[in-house]
Amino acid sequence: MSTDGPLPMLVAGLTQSKKLIKGGMASSAFIAKDADAKIINQVADLCRANGVPFNNAMTKREIGTMCGIDVDCAVSVILKQLI
Repeated sequence: MSTDGPLPMLVAGLTQSKKLIKGGMASSAFIAKDADAKIINQVADLCRANGVPFNNAMTKREIGTMCGIDVDCAVSVILKQLI
């Protein structure tokens, strides 16, 4: 029996990520370094205002791959564990 916890759940996409950050449901965020500057600034400011750490070292392609989707993704979040 494994003692590891459940795998983190990733949510991809700008709109859903913003809702989860605002609602206190995101434990951390990923913002693509090659996203539009307006998106980078908007999400970074939202993360700072809500105390959500973020990483902006990955590309849109890398975030999309990490989320298991076949398209580029500018923003994703890891959901907080509720258990």
